[in-house]
Amino acid sequence: MGWNNPPVPWREIERRLSGRPPSEAARLDAPVSRKRAKPVVERIERPADATPYAELHCHSHFSFLDGASSPRQLVEEATRLGLSGIALTDHDGFAGAPLFAEAATEQQMPTVYGAELTLPDSHLLVLARGVAGYHRLSGAMTEAGLRAPEKGQPRHDLDELVDLGRDHWVVLTGCRRGSVRQALAREGTAGAARELDLLVDRFGADGVVVELVARDHPGADDDNDLLAALAADRHLPVVATGNVHHATPAGRRLATAMAAVGARSSIADLEGRLDLSGSAHLRSGAEMLARFERHPEAIRRSVVLAEELAFDLRKASPKLPKQGIPAGFTPDTWLRHLTERGFVKRYAGTEHEQRARDRVERELRVIAQKDFAGYFIIVHDIVAFAKSQGILCQGRGSAASSAVCYALGITAIDSVFFELPFERFISEHREEEPDIDVDFDSDRREEVIQWVYDTYGRRNAAQVCNIISYRPRMAVRDAAKALGFSPGQQDAWSKQIDGWGSTIENDDIPHQVKSLAEEFLSAPRHLGIHSGGMVLTEQPIGEVCPIEKARMPGRTVLQWDKDGCETMGLVKFDLLGLGMLGALDHTMRLVAEHTGKRWELDTIPKEEPAVYDMLGEADSIGVFQVESRAQIGTLPRLKPRSFYDLTIEIALIRPGPIQGGAVHPFIRRKMGREPVTYDHPLLVPVLERTLGVPLFQEQLMQMAVALGNCDADDADLLRRAMGSKRGIERIEKVKAKLYEGMAEKGITGDAADAIYVKILSFAGFGFAE
Repeated sequence: MGWNNPPVPWREIERRLSGRPPSEAARLDAPVSRKRAKPVVERIERPADATPYAELHCHSHFSFLDGASSPRQLVEEATRLGLSGIALTDHDGFAGAPLFAEAATEQQMPTVYGAELTLPDSHLLVLARGVAGYHRLSGAMTEAGLRAPEKGQPRHDLDELVDLGRDHWVVLTGCRRGSVRQALAREGTAGAARELDLLVDRFGADGVVVELVARDHPGADDDNDLLAALAADRHLPVVATGNVHHATPAGRRLATAMAAVGARSSIADLEGRLDLSGSAHLRSGAEMLARFERHPEAIRRSVVLAEELAFDLRKASPKLPKQGIPAGFTPDTWLRHLTERGFVKRYAGTEHEQRARDRVERELRVIAQKDFAGYFIIVHDIVAFAKSQGILCQGRGSAASSAVCYALGITAIDSVFFELPFERFISEHREEEPDIDVDFDSDRREEVIQWVYDTYGRRNAAQVCNIISYRPRMAVRDAAKALGFSPGQQDAWSKQIDGWGSTIENDDIPHQVKSLAEEFLSAPRHLGIHSGGMVLTEQPIGEVCPIEKARMPGRTVLQWDKDGCETMGLVKFDLLGLGMLGALDHTMRLVAEHTGKRWELDTIPKEEPAVYDMLGEADSIGVFQVESRAQIGTLPRLKPRSFYDLTIEIALIRPGPIQGGAVHPFIRRKMGREPVTYDHPLLVPVLERTLGVPLFQEQLMQMAVALGNCDADDADLLRRAMGSKRGIERIEKVKAKLYEGMAEKGITGDAADAIYVKILSFAGFGFAE
């Protein structure tokens, strides 16, 4: 199963069920230790004497407008309660699965994956039997999503589900809108028996478990007794669940409000149709055993099922596709062939050809060692298609630090000539997938995206989603709707709120609305589509993460965002649109029409003096990256006369250099009004090109190595912190090493503090060189 779980402590279970006193031999076994990455958060202490129980029916807030807790909150509460395992069973999807898996890994909590599938007249709750069952369940949700008349309306076919799921899924019967529960409510025991028999006929006696749900409303215990009797009569197992919709009892109000919003009504108008008992929360094994004292076997069965079904989600990750690699080649040998072909075009005969040869060999060795060759081949093929169609494109970001990318024609920047470090892009010292962002002419980017769909197939290619979360304005509107305020009041209050803020500050809004709205904040509202991220896989990606129709014609989208894909080890390809490339294409066509010269991005005449004359006069309106008010104010003072000057000009007006106090010293030094100085002689080779002032991410990394006791991993931690939401927190982790190293080199007190402030300031965002 991938979890190396300790044996199920049956002696302890039997002791608790029989009421016998404990003995040392019956104590719970401690979890088997296993090597894993250091948890992002502190491990939660499990109760040592917890009654074994696994919760197998849980909705997170990715059951949009139904569940009220995040996957992490569910896992952490399950750990605190001492549960033996937990399942995620959101509606028609696995959107929360990566977050669930990540949190469970940190807490060493066994995980089960399932879903509540929406049928035309009922719901079907299924749990996957390991990786194979998971793939089939994800594939079933993909087919239903692609058949949907529009986004959010999956069309499941019951016969298809039976063919896919028999022997690979376990069907539970406890969903309130499931066929058994609905029939029990409408027709009593006879109706429930009929529907239960139909499920057994379809999925087999080994594939159906009768679910007894813990609820606090009248008649719940009687219903469970009837269902247990039906199960016994048909020799079917029973399992107890909480049909959980919020991690703790405190989540009741938000769960109820979300259910009302999902029904497009208010809580009051849904009276009698909402479960207002607040009982849909996680419970400990002891609580569940007390609740089901007449059915103790239902508690025991939960642990058996969790043991049988749990697996590590990372085992479901697919590999990259191998299209485009000719027979007789491996990804590594084909990448070398493509690189050698480009090397002749871009490096042969240059003054730095030998340096480029050494650099390319080193890069190819690292790429092969980390098994990234397939990724580079796919990006090359996408770029080659675009160029064959006359679509301007340009790789950007840290990929410009790669000589292989330059040789392949992915980027137009010679990283060897500009001495850009390859480690900024890929490092032997970190486990991280490469990330090549490619900009395309925004007017023609759709041609490239559709080519990718056509080449790799709709089942093997999809765009990454964006998780659209509640912001203050929508939170106020939905909270007011749930509480029964009129549409006019909802609209008036929401318009008084900053739509992009993080808090709700307005005294005119009633306290009960503000209080509920604050609970809505940051919860996911629905899934959108990423601007250009695509995932391509050898195995159908729809069998790993469900695919849905996007609202944009011709697009399909995964249920995972870029962070979820990263957690699962899926490689994302960013195909972005840039309007300036369209303007450049138009310009180059005009040049060709009037002069007969056809330029490409890498053959445009470089260092044209008249261009820098215009920039020095701040004549830059409409020019990408240098048309802001701050840039226009800086250009006449810096008067760039080379491409590298322009690089510095753009990097200067960013939060990192601004907060680090680098802007004015650099301008004064550039204008000759201040001498160029360095905080330490070791910084001369690091900062010489920027007049002793740090402006780029790489320089901060090099400073940490040169002055602090930092190694390559520490320097990379700084790099990843820059621009991160947790940037300051991450940089603080290497603070002690930095100060120790500076002290050894005689830098202490205010001088050391000044250097640390420069590094810390880049937590706000600074450019890569």
